[in-house]
Amino acid sequence: MMSRAELLAKTLHDRHAKRQSFTSIFDDGETPDVALAYEIQDRYVAGLCASGALKAGFKVGLTTKRMQQMCGVDEPISGVVLGDRIMSSPGVVRAADYVRLGIESEMAVRIAPGVTAASGGLETLPLAELIDQICATFELVEDSGADYKRLSAASIVADNSWNAGLVLGPPACASQFEHLRERRGFLRLNGEVVNQGSSDEVLGDPLNAVHWLASHLRGRGAELAPGQWVSTGAIVPTRFVAPGDTYRFEIDGLAPVELRIT
Repeated sequence: MMSRAELLAKTLHDRHAKRQSFTSIFDDGETPDVALAYEIQDRYVAGLCASGALKAGFKVGLTTKRMQQMCGVDEPISGVVLGDRIMSSPGVVRAADYVRLGIESEMAVRIAPGVTAASGGLETLPLAELIDQICATFELVEDSGADYKRLSAASIVADNSWNAGLVLGPPACASQFEHLRERRGFLRLNGEVVNQGSSDEVLGDPLNAVHWLASHLRGRGAELAPGQWVSTGAIVPTRFVAPGDTYRFEIDGLAPVELRIT
């Protein structure tokens, strides 16, 4: 007999296969359980990996006050990024492949070679020891037309925190950076700036998001691994896209990332 987490993960697979609008998989009146939601996420992701996709990293979400207010949630969340959902800039995606596609303008970092649990205290390692590459990135977000007035952290977490992939800009060597703070980000739509933010909005420092993730994973019996990418959270809040849109996200000190929607 399947566990409740397995049953709810199957429900998620079925909903996505049918391209249904997002609703909570928890029963009406039930207090959503975040611990259970991560169990569901594990099983849901395992189903996605059944065809050979590999876990290539993680996303950290809801790391800024603007994103928490948008989703009505007051804590960071994490999800798994699959290798076959990562592309290099300039990226091209079809809006029709999603129920409702959003993009989040972020900074992504790659865990350095040799970093393992044996390194000890990944949640406290400094930038120079923990990370080897940094880039501007778009996180692709599939919210399936969710009603943002009726969300909970658990309902988003269970659905792999809505991650649908990453578009990675040209990476820079982390040794060029003393820190990741105080970096402005500008989102351009068809050449015009439509929003902006600062890396300071991401838990005070995007490195804090990586430390949070390391601690969070360790609490769940998992670890960050060398070569994995971590998308650290939206510097600019989610923007929903339409065919014909061309986006460019620029962060001080990094090459821009570009994405075209068809």
